[in-house]
Amino acid sequence: MAEPSAKLDELLLDDCHVRYALGLLKELHGDFELRVKAIQQSFSSRTRFLPTIGRSDELAAHEAARAELARVVSAQETMERLHPLIAEGLAGELDNYVRLASPAYLRGLAAIDNLTAWPALLERLHAKLDELLRALVEARNMAASGYDWQRGRLSPAANEAIDRALLVAHQLDEEVNLVNSRADRHQMEILDTPQAAALLPRMPVVGFQVRIERVRTLIIAEVQAEFNRITEMLALLEETGIAGLREATDRVAVVHRESSQAYLQTYLGQLRAHMDEHRLVPTETTARIHRLQAKYLGGVNFPFDLG
Repeated sequence: MAEPSAKLDELLLDDCHVRYALGLLKELHGDFELRVKAIQQSFSSRTRFLPTIGRSDELAAHEAARAELARVVSAQETMERLHPLIAEGLAGELDNYVRLASPAYLRGLAAIDNLTAWPALLERLHAKLDELLRALVEARNMAASGYDWQRGRLSPAANEAIDRALLVAHQLDEEVNLVNSRADRHQMEILDTPQAAALLPRMPVVGFQVRIERVRTLIIAEVQAEFNRITEMLALLEETGIAGLREATDRVAVVHRESSQAYLQTYLGQLRAHMDEHRLVPTETTARIHRLQAKYLGGVNFPFDLG
């Protein structure tokens, strides 16, 4: 593991002492809560039978325990305000550190650019799909008019409409290929990275250009049926395919973010374990907390010596 920077090292040590203090305060909180309850129970039992014996001592002990518990709670509240402020700076330095220490993390992180560009690809795909739907409707309508029944041929106007639809179909097929190539490239870029599960979805390859070209070889009754099938396929692709891609892209972004954060937390856990084992000096905790309070909260009111 690479050595942390001096700034990260100091933040990790701050975090170490604060976590240590929070752990001790949690134990103290539990101890004083039990003491307060025990005194209350004892006081209740004694006053039931001997109402005047030992009452002043019990009351004094009860008030003292409650006062100590209140001090612990106040200290916990202070520490819970302090810890997130340290954690905020620690998170940024940790990310910088892991980017240098783990090339795989950095490579997977850079793949977020693919997710950023993805919506624009889908918008172009959607626009081209709508354009092909309009071109197909025109070609279908033209096919029925001016049909040469004797020779079994489409009219020149119908052929021109089909040519226009073929051009758009070619462009749509290219957009699908582009989306899939970007998805494949993204998969290769995140291979063997912490973000490897953040895969972009692929589009089904239909080949609309080939299907529309085939229309020219059909008789008129089959032409209308084939146009209807292609139109239905396009409508289904628009309603479910592209919508599904958008939803999947949102999920992929979440997976990418969560896997990146999980990897950072794994690194943080290792660094914290090292600090806890090798760098924590309990006798220095109180003084460090006082410095941190002054730095982050503008005052010192931590009432315990945790050494």
